[in-house]
Amino acid sequence: MQDSDPDYIVVGAGSSGCVVANRLSDIGGGTVLLLEAGSAKQTLMHRMPLAATKLWFDPKSSWSLWTEAEPGLGGRRIPVSRGKGLGGSSAINGTVYNRGSPADYDQWRDLGLEGWDYASLLPYFRRIEAHWRGSDVRHGSRGEVPVTGLRHRSGLTPYVLAATRQMGFPTTDDLLGGEPEGIGLSDVNVDRWGRRSSAYDAFLKPIRTRRTLKVECGAQVLRILIEEGRAVGIEYLQRGERHIARARREVILSGGAIASPQLLLLSGIGPADELGPLGITPLHDLPGVGRNLNDQPGASFEVRSKLPLTATYDLRFDRFARSMVQWAVGLGGIGAGPPMVAVGSLRTVQGLASPDLRVTVTAATMASRVWYPGIEAEPEHRFQVSFAVAHPESRGSITLGSADPTAPPRIAYNLLTADADIAHLRRGYRLLRDLIGQPAMADVVGDIVRPAIEPADDAELDAYLRSVAGTTSHPMGSCRMGNDDDAVVDGQCRVRGIAGLRVIDASIFPTQITGNPHSTAMMLGDKVSDMILGRPALPAGHLP
Repeated sequence: MQDSDPDYIVVGAGSSGCVVANRLSDIGGGTVLLLEAGSAKQTLMHRMPLAATKLWFDPKSSWSLWTEAEPGLGGRRIPVSRGKGLGGSSAINGTVYNRGSPADYDQWRDLGLEGWDYASLLPYFRRIEAHWRGSDVRHGSRGEVPVTGLRHRSGLTPYVLAATRQMGFPTTDDLLGGEPEGIGLSDVNVDRWGRRSSAYDAFLKPIRTRRTLKVECGAQVLRILIEEGRAVGIEYLQRGERHIARARREVILSGGAIASPQLLLLSGIGPADELGPLGITPLHDLPGVGRNLNDQPGASFEVRSKLPLTATYDLRFDRFARSMVQWAVGLGGIGAGPPMVAVGSLRTVQGLASPDLRVTVTAATMASRVWYPGIEAEPEHRFQVSFAVAHPESRGSITLGSADPTAPPRIAYNLLTADADIAHLRRGYRLLRDLIGQPAMADVVGDIVRPAIEPADDAELDAYLRSVAGTTSHPMGSCRMGNDDDAVVDGQCRVRGIAGLRVIDASIFPTQITGNPHSTAMMLGDKVSDMILGRPALPAGHLP
């Protein structure tokens, strides 16, 4: 791309931003400048799915943010892991690929957002996918995103699935299929060689030489330039120097649920009564900016395994070294995916439109590590059972602590401040304690290691849950899409009251989805790019 003003400026090279930059710079689009605050460097850790947890708190790959003191968690501050660099959070996530429940999106339509129901979105989900099952009414095979099955299966999986069936809950072998509800094994964003495929890998890396695209990394955006009610460009800091970039057509924010509202606020778009005292001139009073922030509150417990079926077995140094060689030559092994035993979602209350409890069982805990036989004793075999409220009622906010664009925003999730949320989490704990107590698990389940003492009543259980609760790292909703006065963007993701400005990322989701948001964020970028380019919507899917 030449140095002349681009048609579009996209801020953020994450799950949505990479797709938008790809689509808008293609034939029939225009010129695109993509600004990313993080680095272009991709390390071996980024490529290996098993290494995800090592990236979450590395300042080179994560913004390493923290919440404010959380009143529902006894005043604890909790970490907020958000990806930094090309690919955004898709470069450091757990690679789990699903869409959630169709009812999640039908609810968006029911809120007055036509064209956002599941049947209408399904063609876009299918268009971005290169699914290992091939093409059918629910899966796509010609897209950019490799979706594969988990190559390294845990020996614990058959026990968990059998116990699930003994409790009368469904199991599934395809969370994207006709029965997406239940417990099973998720697909992953991993290619056939066992390498992570982030949004950067799928949508940006193959087109880096496209003449209509320019990517600038290390570009910390300071503010949106607004002239006469229209977004006309971006001011950003790069290598210590301030730059101005102007857009001929549109400015698009794809910074995610934390950064996009922060940038709107820094630019004078948001609650006017909050911006003035910070020294920011209010340009457009939009009270909903930064409000409605929500993430799924979750907790976990750890179980001692009677059988050597956990990651401890695979993490013995000699076995681990062999697995790393196996992964390096593209033959799978434990490095080619997360230490997944089973995942899914369940309805714990009859009559609900979609599942209310998310479940993840892993063969490792956060304390799992490589160990050396002959030098140290073999660590205990433990596995972890995690659970989260799929559709929380608690709402938080993104606000500014100062007018300094380089200062982190104030993040308040307000987790478990709604009575219904702690009740849901309590019900989830007891249900999963029952699950591991099923006859099918008798040969593998030993003592409960955490909590050390089984809670005796609701008060003790609530205290435990509040002491360990965190999130699934799926923040959304802080620039909510809708038709009411508190909505930030309309049904085409245009910021209400400011021309030439859109937000395209998970911050616009009106409500939580049951699934992991990566696929939905990519689908969003694809769908709204069609809107920007004036193309007709893909025909809605017809599901049996």
